[in-house]
Amino acid sequence: MKRWAILKSNYVIEVIMWDGVTPYQYPFPYDTMMEDTTYSIGIGDWYEPTENIFYRPLSIPPDFPPA
Repeated sequence: MKRWAILKSNYVIEVIMWDGVTPYQYPFPYDTMMEDTTYSIGIGDWYEPTENIFYRPLSIPPDFPPA
């Protein structure tokens, strides 16, 4: 099994385990799924695509997407 981060508006809204092969579709709304090869990404982390880095906020940002 592999670990995947579910992103919406560049925020991690969920982390799941999935083999990456078996047909699976996370329920919408979300923007993308990214494999977490380091097992270090957590819900609430923010992804900066220009740097390809996840950041962990110290508190819940006001623009965090609703569940």
